[in-house]
Amino acid sequence: MNSINLVEAAAKLIDRLDDPQTLANDAFLPFDDGIQSSDDATKRQCFELLKTAEEKIRQSDSEKKNWWLSEICLRKARCARGIIDRKREYSYWKDARNYAVEAGNHEVCLQSSLELGFTFVEFTSSLREILEIQMSCVKAICAGDVATTSRLRIIGVNLFDFWRQLEYRRLSEHDLKAKQFIIDSAKSLERAGFDDDSAAPVMILLISKVFDFDAPALEWAKMETTVLYIPVPEDIKQKLGDLL
Repeated sequence: MNSINLVEAAAKLIDRLDDPQTLANDAFLPFDDGIQSSDDATKRQCFELLKTAEEKIRQSDSEKKNWWLSEICLRKARCARGIIDRKREYSYWKDARNYAVEAGNHEVCLQSSLELGFTFVEFTSSLREILEIQMSCVKAICAGDVATTSRLRIIGVNLFDFWRQLEYRRLSEHDLKAKQFIIDSAKSLERAGFDDDSAAPVMILLISKVFDFDAPALEWAKMETTVLYIPVPEDIKQKLGDLL
């Protein structure tokens, strides 16, 4: 998509906010497809149009106001990459997630939590906060119905790659369970010879255990963990308990 068409797609966000299906088909999809490869000038144009759309939504009486604000803030965050500083970009991802949680917009919650929980962790204040954001990804996937298993696997891979490499020193008493279940377990899996793919279902179960979360979609992780070609370390089996 060229820059002119991309700006036109963004402009439709303003004119079609009262028509959700048209908005999704004619504006969001082409916008998402084109924005990442756009030049900075195009991003800035689109960002200004999104600000106008945001203001229009804020002044509306729509019952789905928070839903649309989450969608707009998500696109503002995508536009912001490379043209503003990280702290301001982070604020747009955070706004998108906050509105998405309030509105029950699972897709935006997933996309924004992925960024906040894996890319912008320098703006978090504790290990527990990072995990809460990452857990939002798991919950959003389980609440949706789009490629649930493959998406959970991707999150599991991300969790393993993230925590096995991290040395987290700002620990509080509130963080101890999270450290034992996530950081220590990721490093234990690595020592046992687990690769990303085999560790993925185990990491999904571990983070779910930290937050006492269960859902039908987690059956995939439970089943895969019980039939792995490599034995799950005993310390992790004990942590998972009745999930296995």
